[in-house]
Amino acid sequence: MLLIAIIGVGGRIRRCDARCYDAHETECDCICAGVNHGVGLDQAIENTRRRGEAWIARARHRHPKARIVVNLEAATDALF
Repeated sequence: MLLIAIIGVGGRIRRCDARCYDAHETECDCICAGVNHGVGLDQAIENTRRRGEAWIARARHRHPKARIVVNLEAATDALF
């Protein structure tokens, strides 16, 4: 499940999804900066709820023309 994604002007996507929160390897280059890496879906939703606004602000600052997607299907109350 996609939790949050940034889609850059050139189409490059940085995202946090199952490849991150279900990961077993040590490297992470997703938008969460490793916070959700390998923690499982429930903890990743909680982390995204707590830190998502900061991740979005950082992304908007670094990539002002990027599109930001937050998966509200993961329970609106759980995310924001």
